[in-house]
Amino acid sequence: MENGKVFLKPVIDLEATGAKIKFLRKSSGFSVHDLQDIFGFEYPQAIYAWEQGKNIPSIDNLLVLSNLFACRVEEIVQVHSIEIQIACADEMKLEKAHKEAEPCEGGKFKKIA
Repeated sequence: MENGKVFLKPVIDLEATGAKIKFLRKSSGFSVHDLQDIFGFEYPQAIYAWEQGKNIPSIDNLLVLSNLFACRVEEIVQVHSIEIQIACADEMKLEKAHKEAEPCEGGKFKKIA
């Protein structure tokens, strides 16, 4: 393995988030049309797109959902992490970056995996 640093990049799982929205909606006793009315959407397609994992609500809409479902936004948005290895051009730059909290390679890390 090259010299480098491992970074865990959070990634939103759209399908799991949609399933969570649907579960919380049903558990809270709301229909799709209730949410449509609350958000002022002309059509319910946005709600269905969220629940099917095709789209994710905006931050504003996630805040509304968290209030409606009496939970935190972090409970609605389902995240998993992917591991990314970043490396410097040589070990000296890597050591310097860690010691002095400066990035390497002219201010940028390079994704290697």
